[in-house]
Amino acid sequence: MHTDNTPPSFLRGISGRRVLTAQGVGPASLAFDHDRIGDVCIGAELADAELDAGDLLVLPGIVDLHGDAFERAVMPRPGVAFPYDGALLDVDRQLLANGITTEFHGLTLSWEGGLRGEPYALRMFDALERMQRLMGARHHVHLRFETHHVAGVETAQAWIRAGKVRFLALNDHLPSMTKRLGNDRKLLQYAERAECDLDTFQNRIRAAMQSADAVAGAMRELTDCAREAGLEVASHDDRDPATRRYYHQLGCKVAEFPLTAEAAQVARSLGDSIVFGAPNVVRGGSHTNAPDATEMIRAGLCDVLASDYYYPAPLTAVMKLANRGILPLEQAWALVSRNPARAAGLRDRGALDAGMMADAIVVDDSVPDVPRVCAAIVGGRLRYAARQFDTRLAHADA
Repeated sequence: MHTDNTPPSFLRGISGRRVLTAQGVGPASLAFDHDRIGDVCIGAELADAELDAGDLLVLPGIVDLHGDAFERAVMPRPGVAFPYDGALLDVDRQLLANGITTEFHGLTLSWEGGLRGEPYALRMFDALERMQRLMGARHHVHLRFETHHVAGVETAQAWIRAGKVRFLALNDHLPSMTKRLGNDRKLLQYAERAECDLDTFQNRIRAAMQSADAVAGAMRELTDCAREAGLEVASHDDRDPATRRYYHQLGCKVAEFPLTAEAAQVARSLGDSIVFGAPNVVRGGSHTNAPDATEMIRAGLCDVLASDYYYPAPLTAVMKLANRGILPLEQAWALVSRNPARAAGLRDRGALDAGMMADAIVVDDSVPDVPRVCAAIVGGRLRYAARQFDTRLAHADA
């Protein structure tokens, strides 16, 4: 592998006997034109100028619409923070090793402060800009804005207009926090993350409650700003049909982790994209008593699976769905590739088609419950490899 900071050369292409294209899984060769897919040859013989995946699966790179596991790299224990540069480099390697070629980091701007306050967000933006040349995956920011943080709307708008944000979601965790007033043990965990004492955190909750009358107008201003910038907008944890209808008319065309099947059904009737957590599928249910994502998929009420808090989950979840006959592999894989890309407004990735970004992963699925990423190609460059491939790699000029 490379020892300097220059990126690896472009590959000419990749071939295999199990490549997922628009025609399904079968023999195919993909020719790369630098960072794009040039030609797709179905049933083509393997060529010397390609990476030969053999019988391994070749799949579109995973597009992860919501992942906040980076917070654990930055703050592995409450109140114990590490520099962002090293943390993001570690996260980048986790992403590639788990097949995620495009990541939307769930960066929160909240009245809570601390890890989810403005200073930490600014560190994230700065580190992403500094570290991009050293990282292999594509890194974007999914701004999770807490609706009662009215004082932060202008800051969020400035970030959006500056191009720092690629996706916006409106979150309202205040009701759950309010219910915990009086539960000092639980609130203390949040206070530690917010880097303040318990009394201060309780006062922040009460202050956020006081802003309730201004929330609707502030969210209208924020979503208008996002749409003017060309961003897609989601709402988070819709509790019921009325909540989903409200956010839909506000311009939130993505329902992220709806809390009831009824809210998901309304999202489907409105033509909105529906996101559930891949860990929910892997674990066999929600850890918060939300709908079972597998059952939502069976009912046709899920378009996207996101890593949420666990980067290995998307790959494992899709393989579980396919191996158990819940969905064919090509339909299951769309939940973590084409569908999230479209939900985010990205039309140039998520499928191995001519003209698309040359983002692909090579997966060993010989142990069905433990799929392993053997290689990750991002923009036509080999960014991760966990084994030696037999076929000679021929390179185009970088």
